[in-house]
Amino acid sequence: MSKKQANIAATILEKVARNSVKMAADSRCMYVLHQPKQPAGMKEFRK
Repeated sequence: MSKKQANIAATILEKVARNSVKMAADSRCMYVLHQPKQPAGMKEFRK
């Protein structure tokens, strides 16, 4: 894999990971009485 291809792959994976974190930060657990603790760094991704 060339350096350019590796860079493109890293960019795509970074975007997927960032969108996953944004979705997780704004969602709740499907169980009404249970909301797991989130890491402190997740607060910056909330809307």
